[in-house]
Amino acid sequence: MSFLKKFFNFVDITRKVILNLFFILVLLFIAITFLVSDVKEDLGPVITFAPKKINETTNQNFFFFEQENYELNLFEIISAIETSASRSDVEVLFMDLTYLDVSFTGILEIGEALEVFKNKGKRVIAYSDFFDKKNYLLASYADSILMHRNGMVLLDGFSSQKPFIRKFLQELDIGITTFISGKYKSALDTLTRDRLSEEDRLQTSFYLSEIWKAWKEIVLKNRKKIPNLEIDQYVNNLGEFTKEFDGDTAELAKNKGLIDILTVRTELKRYLSSFVKNQKISLKDNLALSYEKNSSKNKIAVLVASGEIIDGEYSEGAISSENFSRVLSKINKDKSIKGLFLRINSPGGSGFASEIIREKLEILSKNIPIVISMGDIAASGGYWISMNKNKIIANPFTLTGSIGVWAALPNFKNSLEKIGVLFDKISTNEFNLSLLEPPNENLTSFMQSYVDGSYNRFIKLVSIYRNLSLESTEKIAQGRIWSGKSAVQNNLVDSLGVFQDGIKILEDQSRLLDYEIKFISTSPGIAEDLFSSLNSLLNLSYSFFGYIRNIEIHKISSKRKVDINLTCLACPELY
Repeated sequence: MSFLKKFFNFVDITRKVILNLFFILVLLFIAITFLVSDVKEDLGPVITFAPKKINETTNQNFFFFEQENYELNLFEIISAIETSASRSDVEVLFMDLTYLDVSFTGILEIGEALEVFKNKGKRVIAYSDFFDKKNYLLASYADSILMHRNGMVLLDGFSSQKPFIRKFLQELDIGITTFISGKYKSALDTLTRDRLSEEDRLQTSFYLSEIWKAWKEIVLKNRKKIPNLEIDQYVNNLGEFTKEFDGDTAELAKNKGLIDILTVRTELKRYLSSFVKNQKISLKDNLALSYEKNSSKNKIAVLVASGEIIDGEYSEGAISSENFSRVLSKINKDKSIKGLFLRINSPGGSGFASEIIREKLEILSKNIPIVISMGDIAASGGYWISMNKNKIIANPFTLTGSIGVWAALPNFKNSLEKIGVLFDKISTNEFNLSLLEPPNENLTSFMQSYVDGSYNRFIKLVSIYRNLSLESTEKIAQGRIWSGKSAVQNNLVDSLGVFQDGIKILEDQSRLLDYEIKFISTSPGIAEDLFSSLNSLLNLSYSFFGYIRNIEIHKISSKRKVDINLTCLACPELY
C-alpha cells in the first residue's frame, strides 16, 4: 500500500512539474506576442459582453487553460463597463447572457455598472437563448430584453433541500456523537434527524422569503413594463399558462411582459444596427478592450476570501489560515496601500483558523481602513472573520450570521466488528479520543464544554465589536441564518451595499483623491509553485527509487488536534 501511494504521488508531482513548465512557456509566448504586436482593435459603437464563468476571486485568471472562464474578473468587468460609459465612440452595450455563471452578488455589482452606463444616455440590450432567475435578474437592468424564439423564462423561486442520513448510518452501524451550541445550528441535523427541525424550518422559510422578495423588488423596479405582473402568479401557474399558449413558452414570456422581442441569433446584428449609423457590428466579445488600469502611488487593495476556512498552507478553493495570514502581513507592510476591500464568500470552517485570520485583520485595521463586503454567503466562520471594528456591508442575497458552534465525533466500532475487524487498546488515561469507540463520559463532558465555551466567546466578540448587549446578541445568535437585509436590521451588518459602495467608503475614510485598485492574489507565485513542485519531485524520486520504508508495526503516538466547527452546512445548498 505504501509502495502504491509513493508511486501515485510521484506521478502526480511529475505531472504538476510538466504542467508548470508548459505554463511558463505559454506565458513567455503570450508576452512576446503582446510585445511585437502593434495592432490595436477598434471598439466600435456596440460593445459586446458575452460572459461564461466569471472569476470572482482576485487570483490571476488564465483563461487560455480554462475556456469556460471569462477573460476579466468580476471587478475588472465592473471597471470596463464604467469606462465604456465615458467613451464617446461607444453607444450600445450588448449582453449575451446565455451561458452566464456568476453569483447574485456579482449580478448586483454588474447591474450597478450598467446603471452608470445607462445614465450616460447609452443603451443596454440583453439577450439569452433561455432565462433563469440569475441571468434574468441581470437582464432586467437592460433597456430591452431579447430571447430566442424557442426559448423560455423559467423562474422557480428559491429553495433549500437537505439530505438526512441517520438511518443510513444506523444501517452501517456507524455511531455519531454531536456537540452543538445554538438551537438554530442545524448543520448536524443531517446526521441525527430524518427531517427538518421546527427551528430550521422557521429560519429557512424566513430567509428564503426575504431573498425571493428582494429578487422580485429588483426585477419590478428595473422592468417598468411589468408592474401589473404578479411574478408569483407566473411561477405558480406556469403549467397552466404554458397550456394556454399551446406550449409556446417564448410567446408566453413576451405576453406577460418578461421579454420585449423574440428573435434568433442570425437576426441580432440587424437589430443592433438599428441603434447605430453606418457602422460594422461584431458580436465577438470585446469588453476587455475597455478595461483600463488607473496608475497611482496610492493603492486600495481588493482581496477575496472564498471557500471553506481551513488550517495550514494554500489550498485551491479554500481560505487557508497560514497562507491568508501571510497575504495580510504583506498588505500591512506595503505602505502604498491605503485601504482594504475584503470580499468574503465563505460558509465558515475551522474555528481555530477563523480566529487566526480575525486576529491578523484586527492588526491590519489599526493601520488602514478595512471594508468587509459579504458575498452570497458569509456565515459562521465567515462571520467570525468579518466582525472586527470595521465597516461591514452585505446585499439582499447574502446569507450571514449562523453564530453557533458544533463538533461531531463518529465511531466505527460496531461497523468494523460486524465485518470481523477488532481492536484492543492500552492507554495511560481515561480520555478516549478515538474513531474506534464511542466517547466516554470524560470526553463527552470535555467536548460539550469546549463547544459551549467557544460559542460564548463567539457571542462576546460579536457583542463587543458590534456594540450590542450580550442579551440582544444571544437572541440573534443561536446559530440562526439571516439574510443581508435582516442582518442590517439586527446590527450584525452596517448597511446594504456592493463593491462600488465599499470602494466609496474606503475613498472617504482614506481621503484619497487619486488611487489605483490593486488586486491581491492569495495563490502562490509561479516561481514559488514551480520550486515547491520540483523540490517535492526530488524528495519523492529519492524515496521512490532509493528505498521503500519499513512498515511501522508499533505506533506509540500521533499528532492530534481538537477543533470546533464554525460552518454553515445548510447555506451552500440554497442555490
